Amino acid sequence: MQSSPPPPPTSSAAKMLYEEGETHDGLSELPVAFGWQEVVLGTVIMQSFQLPISAIWTPSNQYRQRSSHRRARICVAITFALLMFGLGVSVGAFLHAMLYPDGSSPIIKIPSFLRSSGSGYETDNSTLISLNDVGSSVELDDTTVLSAENEDDEEEEKESESKSKEEEEDEEKEEEVEEKPKKRKKGRSEEKNKKKRRGKNEKIEKDQGLSNEEDEKEEIEDDGEEEVVTKNEDEVEDEEEEPRNEETFVKANKECTNITWYSSRLPQTSEPIEYDLTLHPNLTTGEVQSEVIIRILIKTETKLLILNAENLEMVSYDVTKKGVKLKADFVKCAVMTQWAWKFVKRLHKGDHIVLKIKYTSQMKSDLQGLYFSTHIGANGKKTKSAATQFEPTFARKMLPCFDEPNFKATFQVSIIRNSHHIARSNMNLLLSKEYKNGLIKDEFEKSVKMSTYLLAVAVLDGYSYIKRLTRNTTKPIEVRLYAPEDMLVGQADFGLDTTIRALEFFEHYFNISYPLDKIDLLALDDFSEGAMENWGLVTFRDSALLFNERKASVVAKEHIALIICHEIAHQWFGNLVTMDWWNEVFLNEGFANYMEYKCVDELFPDWSIVSMSRFYAENLAFSQEPDGFLSSRAIESDDDDSLLNLFDAINYHKAAAIIHMIAEMAGQKNFQSALIEYLNKYAYDNAIGVDLWKIVEKHANLQGTVSIPNLAKAYTTQVGYPLVTVERIEDGILVHNQSRFLFAEGDKAEEKRGDWRWPIPISYRASDEKKKKLHWIQPNDHNGIFVFFLLSIFTVHCFSVTWETPSNDWLLLNTGGVGYFKVLYDTDTYDRLIKTLATNHSAISPIDRSMILVDSYDLSKTSLLNISVYFDILEYVEKETDKMTWSIVSKQLRTIESLIEESDYLDIFQDFQRSIIMRLYDSLDWDEQGTTPNQKRLQVDIFGVACRLRIKDCTKQAYQRYLKWVSSGVRNPEHHMIALVEGVKQGGSTAWERIWKAYKSATSPSEKNNIIGALTSTKDVTLINRILKYCLDGKIKPNLIPRVFSYFALNQNTRNTVWKYFKNHFSEFHVILGKGSLMASCVKCLAEPLSTENELEELKGFLKSQKFEEDGQIKMEMTYEQIELNIQWRKLNEAQLGKWISRWDERRRTLYRRKRHRQNHHHHHRHLVSAF
Repeated sequence: MQSSPPPPPTSSAAKMLYEEGETHDGLSELPVAFGWQEVVLGTVIMQSFQLPISAIWTPSNQYRQRSSHRRARICVAITFALLMFGLGVSVGAFLHAMLYPDGSSPIIKIPSFLRSSGSGYETDNSTLISLNDVGSSVELDDTTVLSAENEDDEEEEKESESKSKEEEEDEEKEEEVEEKPKKRKKGRSEEKNKKKRRGKNEKIEKDQGLSNEEDEKEEIEDDGEEEVVTKNEDEVEDEEEEPRNEETFVKANKECTNITWYSSRLPQTSEPIEYDLTLHPNLTTGEVQSEVIIRILIKTETKLLILNAENLEMVSYDVTKKGVKLKADFVKCAVMTQWAWKFVKRLHKGDHIVLKIKYTSQMKSDLQGLYFSTHIGANGKKTKSAATQFEPTFARKMLPCFDEPNFKATFQVSIIRNSHHIARSNMNLLLSKEYKNGLIKDEFEKSVKMSTYLLAVAVLDGYSYIKRLTRNTTKPIEVRLYAPEDMLVGQADFGLDTTIRALEFFEHYFNISYPLDKIDLLALDDFSEGAMENWGLVTFRDSALLFNERKASVVAKEHIALIICHEIAHQWFGNLVTMDWWNEVFLNEGFANYMEYKCVDELFPDWSIVSMSRFYAENLAFSQEPDGFLSSRAIESDDDDSLLNLFDAINYHKAAAIIHMIAEMAGQKNFQSALIEYLNKYAYDNAIGVDLWKIVEKHANLQGTVSIPNLAKAYTTQVGYPLVTVERIEDGILVHNQSRFLFAEGDKAEEKRGDWRWPIPISYRASDEKKKKLHWIQPNDHNGIFVFFLLSIFTVHCFSVTWETPSNDWLLLNTGGVGYFKVLYDTDTYDRLIKTLATNHSAISPIDRSMILVDSYDLSKTSLLNISVYFDILEYVEKETDKMTWSIVSKQLRTIESLIEESDYLDIFQDFQRSIIMRLYDSLDWDEQGTTPNQKRLQVDIFGVACRLRIKDCTKQAYQRYLKWVSSGVRNPEHHMIALVEGVKQGGSTAWERIWKAYKSATSPSEKNNIIGALTSTKDVTLINRILKYCLDGKIKPNLIPRVFSYFALNQNTRNTVWKYFKNHFSEFHVILGKGSLMASCVKCLAEPLSTENELEELKGFLKSQKFEEDGQIKMEMTYEQIELNIQWRKLNEAQLGKWISRWDERRRTLYRRKRHRQNHHHHHRHLVSAF
């Protein structure tokens, strides 16, 4: 039985509490006056139903005639309320004067019970939508929404800036060296002010410098005092500092006592101007001999210079000013990854110094800094190359540097290499010359001004390239694609062509020329991510760049196109303009994720990337799952100690969804104009989110009470997202105020839920309306009145709004999936939607159908919605033909199946899945490929599900294609993985060996991925252990090991065997994968299907003694929470789903009996006719 939100008051009570009226912007919004008796009655009703005080949206009916009795009652109520209010004020003033004759009244401060956060009564901005009457409305188009400036933020900003200036003046008088990050051009404030502009309370890091005394002993004593001061300040601003951070700083204090700088962030006393870097990486020994010359500008008087360096060995150094050597002591602080120089004499503001360092380092295969990438050719030959991955803070592993994004500088790079190797960097090759011992020195042009994480170098062995020039850019740009020689032919054309077209698209969209004259694309065997946007030298995992038309599917093709567009978008968003610090990395990744869909949609319009539900499914719906966890975080994060965790679904996919919402509210053309201004204003510089949102606000054609900065702030600084609840009443729909949606329930969830509020743009459409309309719910969108009752003051928040919704049929909120929130309807509304989907599902758009399924599925994981409602909705999908909708459904059903594996109705549940897929499966032909990419992708999904469910025709067709591949090598790239999987299932160990042999000789990365999926589908324990052993001995690359485990997790017959092997060889996997996110990803894949308390405790017990780095530990906490949610799902839904499945099975059997009866009756009738 559905456990719905608290019921609304009765119709008569609602009418007693609220009235309607006409106001601004075509919306109805009028304070309600009523008598104290009515308030008392309404309050009692609300409290008896445990309802927050609500407001109602209701349409007025111009033809409705109110009775004279009602008018009289309203007049009496208003008069009485005013009289009581006046009396209350008078009595209150008299008592106040008696109690505080000296004027020392505390009432000048707002009482806590009147503040929204501390009120004992929740305010619920509910809304009543009438479906019967016609009122004024707002038409929503691409360029017009309701919004307005928030002046309070500007006043706070001015006050903050004023305070900051006063603090600076005081500090100068006291001659303290206290430097903060400065604003960008045109007077941007220091770091503390930036945080206030974002509404954040963040620690202010101070340059503690050296004292004026020359005596070293006195300096150390002063440093100790400064350390105490810093700790006290930290305690005030962040009382609950994480133990891990505390341990790091304690260790730093013990090991690095001579530095007098105890922050992971660098001081702002100096900044780099130019790096002159020479590298000599030895690809045989892994040793790297290096020299760097850094030209540095002193910004504030200091005796301390600090850089970042990690796992580097100092050989020698010189510091000079105008050619004269400066005396300085060198101090190394490994725990803080910092090198420091303490000067005998002070450096003054405006000084230019030159720091020359010779040092050595050792390359590893850890995918960070300058690392080894190993390629094994089809002939078994192994070659090693060197490449870089610096984001976020790994540049310090290759060179001493100011390794923070707001320390931009130019780079002059030289690389010493063997004559048969290829060297590449961000800029074009300037010259090559003989060095010594047969070596070559390549010198590259000076780079543009950029952050250290964008620096890139590569020394390649066994690589070749193809190149082309762009034609439709401001100037010709040379585009090269580098790949191992045996993988280049036949696989480079698509990636090269897509890059050229993407450069042309973004130049036109941003109206800004690509600033370099070349861009290289480098395919690597060993790479931790999909790709990295290094300026002018973009690195890719080989499967994200190389595409073979004959061996890779259209799914792989789309994936490659999206990644390329993502990285090319970064050349503007991230490279040209960079976020000031990693806490706003969404300015890089969120925008690149958003722009990649626009790019692909422009380049390949027949793919329908944007116009269909794909953006919604892959960004909004995808991010709402982890964002509904207790362990979720805000987009803007203050965690400086686990930066790798910022590169997740929140900053990529949620941020993209929020950006899409803001773009739709501002209007797409206005948004584009704002981006152009933003990129021009902050080119070769850094920016913060507020800088962008203010520019968008300037360009947006907004009306009403919502400002772009406030909208962005609400969704980027608050954790999670809102849930809006809709209930039908007698003559309308009651829309309850928002609350944070969480999957978890209980006391912990209530604590985490907090009192956050968001401005919510609700686009809505009724059944007989083609155009959607827009209404905003504001965080405090109400008119307040005060009512005296039993010597207490109640604040009643209420408003009414008129919507033009004449239909009395279904209504959809958040149509188009633009708003980042979920909607919970009442039973009546769900019934209407179910009926419409069953009879005419095309009346609702594909994206809205996907949204209904996603929201109802997610809500059914909680007690808010009975799972039977989700399955009632789901029955319509037997008529569904949208690819993304089917992709969502197949994932949901597979998850549910994994949770009911031990139930006695699993077989019937699989029958249900077969029943909803059979109609669509029968309509598809194995021998006829779809005419569009979406049709091809739909075929792949449906055939995959059908074969998983062991539909006979599917398994037969797939195995026939496997045999055809074995005999002649012929394959259909769209179905090849399905055929290989069926080959392993039906062909046993012989087929497995044959497919493993194909893996070793494969040159297509996409084909290798498909083969891994097939090899992991076996049930043979010996073969399972073999492929796991291949992960340990290097036959399967480390960066592919998480893929192996993700495929194993889909095979319910192998999970126990794989988990046992993994536990027994945990330390070996730890060595190969490290202690970070790669290792945690493997554990996550295997553990997420667990669904009992015993399994959870066993997992925690095993991992208790295992050490994970910060990014890995956070992923493990999310894994534990997922298992807890699985346990919760089973408690809530396992029995309820069993009842629904039983009812469905009975309906099926009844229909089958009726069908047989009709057939028998028809057969008997034919016999009677024949007899006559």
